[in-house]
Amino acid sequence: MSKRLKVLISAYACEPGKGSEPEVGWQWALQIARFHDVVVLTRENNRANIEAELQRLGGKQPVPQFVYHDRSHPVLDMKKKTRAVKWYYLLWQRSAHEIVTQLHAVHRFDLMHHVTFAGFRYPTAIWGHGVPTIWGPIGGIESVRPALLPWHHPPSLIVELLRGLNNFVQAAPFQVLGKRAGVTTKILASTRDMQATFQRLGYASDLMPTIGLHVKELPHPAHAPGAGALRLLFVGNLITLKGVDLALDALAASGTNATLTLYGSGNFQASAEQRVRRLGLADRVFFKGRLPRAEILNVYRDYDVFLFPSLHDTGGYALIEAMLNELPAICLDCGGPAVAVRADCGILIPLGSRASVVAGLAAAIRRYDADRELVAAHGRAARQVVEADYDWARKGDAMRGVYEATLRENEREPGRTTQVRYSGMGGAVTALHKLVSARGILVGALGLLLVGALGFGSMSYLKHEVRGIVAEKMPALRHMSGANATIDQGFKGTLRLLLTTAPGERKQIWADIQATSRSAESNLTAFAAFINSSADSNHFTVMMRSREEYLQSRAGVFSLIESNRQDAAMALCRTQLFPAYALYSQEADKLLDSQVTQATRLGEQAVTICTTTQVIVAAVAMLLFAIGFIIGFFK
Repeated sequence: MSKRLKVLISAYACEPGKGSEPEVGWQWALQIARFHDVVVLTRENNRANIEAELQRLGGKQPVPQFVYHDRSHPVLDMKKKTRAVKWYYLLWQRSAHEIVTQLHAVHRFDLMHHVTFAGFRYPTAIWGHGVPTIWGPIGGIESVRPALLPWHHPPSLIVELLRGLNNFVQAAPFQVLGKRAGVTTKILASTRDMQATFQRLGYASDLMPTIGLHVKELPHPAHAPGAGALRLLFVGNLITLKGVDLALDALAASGTNATLTLYGSGNFQASAEQRVRRLGLADRVFFKGRLPRAEILNVYRDYDVFLFPSLHDTGGYALIEAMLNELPAICLDCGGPAVAVRADCGILIPLGSRASVVAGLAAAIRRYDADRELVAAHGRAARQVVEADYDWARKGDAMRGVYEATLRENEREPGRTTQVRYSGMGGAVTALHKLVSARGILVGALGLLLVGALGFGSMSYLKHEVRGIVAEKMPALRHMSGANATIDQGFKGTLRLLLTTAPGERKQIWADIQATSRSAESNLTAFAAFINSSADSNHFTVMMRSREEYLQSRAGVFSLIESNRQDAAMALCRTQLFPAYALYSQEADKLLDSQVTQATRLGEQAVTICTTTQVIVAAVAMLLFAIGFIIGFFK
């Protein structure tokens, strides 16, 4: 196709040098402008950086025309103060639709293309203008499997559960995703997960990664795997969705002396550092913190393999940068990494149970540790993949082909996706739709179900904890306290017996000593039935051994008293009985303190679960209100 098309690109995020989505928007705009006359609709706050970069380019290549649009200052101020980016994005798309209508009246576009945000959840201003449309590459449907959810990290768990619920609802057949796909001429999916979702809804999509690199502009130092310990590298946010805990567990299970260096920071770092200490990896795992990208680009050469077990990355810039530097990758078979990593340039670990994933990662580490020639071969192949599929120039060529295919498809089925109206219902159905929101009802029902399940689960847990305190810890404390008291009474009775010469008084003291001994024996026997940990069992064994030594020393003292050898009895007390009693009493106190600590911890856990339940229920209620407000606002 030699004709230069008139193309409108919708790129909310479009800014050179910012990385992430702004870089994606900017690069697509430049690449498409090589072949077509492009108008880019983007935000006003991107203007300064865009125009500075356009001036720097100085006519070296065709560039787009940029149209800048933002909402009113009060709305912008609210967005900045509340950081409500997604809320503002939805408002921006609504007003951008009118801007696109005005631009189309002037330019008469041949095709409209939405590139950022590259998420499937949001509408775009390109629909409903009567011209062919391209949506994507888009992703975001990737979710964590239940077996791999971060159950050990509650803040992340809540985020992932809500994200998974949102994805489930958004991609449901009765939701709007199918309608949006139905009015789109060409859908580009950035991951196989996203592609499969559209397929389930009955729509075809082409697979194309969202991200890219300028291969020729990046350093490519000579790289060869080291001969010593395998040097594993991770670059990214230290959060649970990146699978940092899986990487650490796999390193410990690998049976190698491989090291792992992590560049990045995040809310999971403290937990990760604790995990390193618990696994005994302090001399093999190194946290380097976050570095600027320019410095990170010079880090890859110092490592052998890129370990990146991310659970739902749509893209993964660090991954393709590592591959470009000839580092083979170990990743999970999901999201963007599953598209980038092929059988000859890395190892993909199938999703499954947590144990199977950790075992797979560990096996991959062992495989590379044992075969450095394989590391080198996979590294060279990894660079070739990035050069072929992720270089922006080649991606631009590929997008040119997509444009041609889109127009051919539209010629075969004219009007299918170029209706001026996006969707609509008439008459009574419209009135009912305005009054009642099926989405709102579903969200409310799911929210109430979540609150109910949370309440039931927390109450069950609370009953279990209270039952443990009442049925186990309280009796154990009672018996151990009774035993401690009789230990003290028995020792004091022995001293009184030693100092008394009256036969009648000795007889009474002896009877008291026998009674306290029986009471101590009874309490200790009863306490033994409540021991439920190896630590308590060890404490109890040590205490009973010291009790036996104490009773033997006391029996010797009694024998000397009966023989009227008071001086010898006193000497035996000083040399044997007193030390034996001190040890016996000390061990008994340790055991009692342990029971008090355990009971206190159970009580604190019960209080924590009550408090957490209250907070989560309140948060869910606020979330339901916010969702209801947003649904109502946009109906």
